[in-house]
Amino acid sequence: MTLLRYLTWPSIISAVLAAPPLLDQRQTGRTQRPVGTSFGVPGSSSKFDYVIIGGGTAGLTVAERLSEDPAVSVAVIEAGGFYELDNGNVSQIPAFYSKNFNQTNAPETVQPLIDWAYTTEPQKGLANRQFHYSQGKTLGGSSGRNSNIFTRGTKGFYKRWADLVGDQSWAWDNVLPYFKKSVDFTPPNMAKMGVKANISYDPAAYGPGGPLHVTYSNYYQPMNEGLIKGFEALNFSSQAGFSSGRMDGYGYLAVSINPDTQIKDSSETAFLTEAFNATSFRVYKNTIAQKILFDGTTATGVQVETAGLSYTLKAAKEVIVAAGVTRSPQMLMVSGIGPKEILTQHKIPVIVDRPVGQNWQDHCAFEFQYEMTVEGNAALEGNQKFLEQATQDFLQTQTGPLTNWGGDILGFEKLPNPYRQALSPSALRDLAQLPADQPEIEWLIASHGPQAATKSYVTFTPAILAVTSKGTIGLTSANAADNPIIDPKTFSSPTEQALGVQIYKRLQEFVNATGLTTGPELKVGPRTTDADILEGIKQTGLPWYHGVASCPMGKESDPNAVVDTQGRVFGVKGLRVVDASIIPLIAPGHSMAPVYMVAEKLADAIKKGT
Repeated sequence: MTLLRYLTWPSIISAVLAAPPLLDQRQTGRTQRPVGTSFGVPGSSSKFDYVIIGGGTAGLTVAERLSEDPAVSVAVIEAGGFYELDNGNVSQIPAFYSKNFNQTNAPETVQPLIDWAYTTEPQKGLANRQFHYSQGKTLGGSSGRNSNIFTRGTKGFYKRWADLVGDQSWAWDNVLPYFKKSVDFTPPNMAKMGVKANISYDPAAYGPGGPLHVTYSNYYQPMNEGLIKGFEALNFSSQAGFSSGRMDGYGYLAVSINPDTQIKDSSETAFLTEAFNATSFRVYKNTIAQKILFDGTTATGVQVETAGLSYTLKAAKEVIVAAGVTRSPQMLMVSGIGPKEILTQHKIPVIVDRPVGQNWQDHCAFEFQYEMTVEGNAALEGNQKFLEQATQDFLQTQTGPLTNWGGDILGFEKLPNPYRQALSPSALRDLAQLPADQPEIEWLIASHGPQAATKSYVTFTPAILAVTSKGTIGLTSANAADNPIIDPKTFSSPTEQALGVQIYKRLQEFVNATGLTTGPELKVGPRTTDADILEGIKQTGLPWYHGVASCPMGKESDPNAVVDTQGRVFGVKGLRVVDASIIPLIAPGHSMAPVYMVAEKLADAIKKGT
């Protein structure tokens, strides 16, 4: 019996959805209005102050903040629906994360009602393999698909960002209030984790009262003691999480899950729930934005389609594109904003010639798998007794491995000697471009293994944070319903490849120091020469779904920039982009928290009229 089948029995479905119920009316103490009032009527053209394309991480955050003013009307266009209804409990239970992201387009991985089902172009840097590049097509977007790991980046990274775009409002001290604004932080529940848990965190990094729950899993992975032993043997220092602008050691990771239910929190469960209380807020779900409409060079609305019905949503103030790192550049291009040669090829009239989709950045990660000497999440797939106990723990006490995506501890570092000494002068010059406090490597370790595993496994996933490859988003047609061309060009630069070889060597030192593994590495196997190592890691590398910069912000004179530092698209009026695509540099760590910050900051700018 598979984990998925076991956990979709009616008993757990009713228990999971009972707290809180989807579309809870939440108007206790005042006159209730029908839930349907918050949804647009398909086929009926309407006018709003703001029309937002995309109901994902950024889109719903912006929508809720704008809707706080009862005089402001907001429409959200979302191609998907509710992941709780369209995908069982797979997007709710943290342990199911590994089912959401996989290198194949197998149906159980794609989950077609909530995912765009992208297949990348063959990746030359990864042995010409193609990948399922998961992106959420659902209310909540990829915040309803990912591991919900909450990291922010370093102070130096934001200084570099601010300097690049010529706007110090993007420096750390100025963005920190927007990071805090989203979050309702709950300290770790040590009692539920178990006697070995001793989680260090920085309460000053969080602010009270935001809609998004951030806390810790109620399951302390048995492998943690070995990982701490390994990190300390390699001279990593312990630090209090990764939300304070520092990433130069190991620490426990915070996640966006509900502290009471241990169910995953997303922009849908957090911000959309709040927005439903706004009388002027409407969601058009299962609706495709076909193109942005213009009067000359002023955006006036969006042409949309729902189940074959085509109609128009007019915007009195702005159209806001928040369709994500892959879909936002596509939406701009099919609407006439993008590289002239691409638009001309698809017979799209050119409104503005800007490098849309041309500077995409993503991390490259590598998976190395071993049999492990202690139990963990991998046993959920093949150990029936372990699975049954985990299910009882989840339902009765909100504890156990189902509350955990697979790991608790992250590590960050710059490549140390003697490995660094093996890099070429050109690679060292590339690495020298990073701020002094920005790590080059992330160590992510999870208790994941083969499907239907009967033994315990651990997967070490080091990732390259010093990104020098740039990918592209292209068009397959002028139809926004057709998936764009996805080519991240992962692991294609000489610097990344040289760094990857040294990471493999560093891995051997780390694994041996943990004392957790038994037997050889299972994906790549023993490798000796640099050339042999490189060929091996090309077979286990993958894009890491942290994409940014496909519509980067910058100065208008910057040939790479598409929007200004307020997200306003150059060359037109009434059009803004607010999501991961405008972040001009890829942050160290995970991209979800920076996206929430961008949405909070630019929602504030919109409300202030800037």
